[in-house]
Amino acid sequence: MEDFLRLLRERLFEAFYDWLEKNKHVISENNYTFMFNEAKKKGEDVASTPIGILGTAMWMLNMMGSCGVMAGVGVNGVSDQTDYKETGLDEKSTRRLLLLICASMCLQYLPPEMINQHIPVISPKKFSLKLYVEKWKKQSR
Repeated sequence: MEDFLRLLRERLFEAFYDWLEKNKHVISENNYTFMFNEAKKKGEDVASTPIGILGTAMWMLNMMGSCGVMAGVGVNGVSDQTDYKETGLDEKSTRRLLLLICASMCLQYLPPEMINQHIPVISPKKFSLKLYVEKWKKQSR
């Protein structure tokens, strides 16, 4: 389960940064800088639990909405009403991010004891030798 959550978190942030880059021409420079910095500083720290990933996904949806994306997201799917020609937004990156936000919505159904459990994340800032060795042992089996 931890591997799935780690992968979901990783892909969610990757898709958000990709969406920001591809829509940089539509988003004002101030909004781009704000969203990028907030995601880097606060979002990646908050998203260390399943409920944090869900909250970060909802924040990302709100940021997309402020840039002109008209979409409803639930556990059953995405309802995207955005006029991509009028807004100038990149359709492929927007739909990818919306689908990952939809997948994150399913985390609300995890058991209460698991929803606040910390997910160990291996990153350049927070390297853990113990986690690296455990991951290496799993892969070598």
